[in-house]
Amino acid sequence: MRVQLDRFEDGWAVLLLYPEGRRSFSVPREILPEGAAPGEVFGVRFERDAAETARCAAQNRRLLEELLGRSGEEDEL
Repeated sequence: MRVQLDRFEDGWAVLLLYPEGRRSFSVPREILPEGAAPGEVFGVRFERDAAETARCAAQNRRLLEELLGRSGEEDEL
C-alpha cells in the first residue's frame, strides 16, 4: 500500500491513500522519517505479529479473570 503525505496538523501527519487520494487518515508525525514533506509518497506495510497477539490475548484473559474474581478454575455447576 502507498500513501501520500498531504499535510501536518497539530502534531499529526494527514496521509492520503495513493494514488486514489479519496481516503485519508492521520498518524503521529514522529513515525514519519525526519524531513518528510507534503507531497511525498511512502510505502506502508502491515505485518502480523502472532507472538504479540498471543501475549495480548493471554494478558486480556488474566485481567478478565481478575475482574470476574476467578483464578483460572472453571465455574462449578
